[in-house]
Amino acid sequence: MQAAILRTLDFLVPFGPQLRKLEDERLFVGWQGVFLFALPHTFFIFWLFSFIPLVGVLLYILVLVPLSALLHTRLKKIAGREQYAIYLQYFVVIVIGFGGLWGFIGHTFLANTVALDIGWPVGSPFQMELAFYHLGLGIAGLLAVWLRGHMITALVISKSIFWYGAAFVHVRDALLHANYSPLNVGVPLVVDTVLPTVLLGLLIQVYMSDIKSKQ
Repeated sequence: MQAAILRTLDFLVPFGPQLRKLEDERLFVGWQGVFLFALPHTFFIFWLFSFIPLVGVLLYILVLVPLSALLHTRLKKIAGREQYAIYLQYFVVIVIGFGGLWGFIGHTFLANTVALDIGWPVGSPFQMELAFYHLGLGIAGLLAVWLRGHMITALVISKSIFWYGAAFVHVRDALLHANYSPLNVGVPLVVDTVLPTVLLGLLIQVYMSDIKSKQ
């Protein structure tokens, strides 16, 4: 039973086995598994979950990703400060890293569809600027498979500011212009408020643990 659950979770979150395997490896060791297997596999799984109305994306990000991180800590018998660090790495690699590439594709190849679903005008060059922002942060997030520590701290802080800022813009647009489009006040608004709160909370726990260990 446990083996079946492990296989199912690893199938749904293929970055999980890669992160467990590469936990202590040098820079770019095992890059083939990350970029040639986990990344395209996640695109397929995330695409399938995106078809589940309202809760699909949230289910993947807020349930399956932390469950995969929990599995990592249980299998490796990790607790305390390092446990928080593992959760942060999973969120950074999958949500910021993979999510950045997902956002890049949306704002590049599906720009008009995304704009219409947000309730904004189509054809704006800001779409392309936003696409490259997502691409840059996405690549940096994927590098957190190997580059951890302050790299993860910087990504969590910078992405959290963007998320909170995006939430403010969406709420303001809803209040001022009655924009209740699905990508303006729907799942993205939940992601923009819940995820940065979770990630910053985990980051604080990591640094509080560091402070206590030095006292």
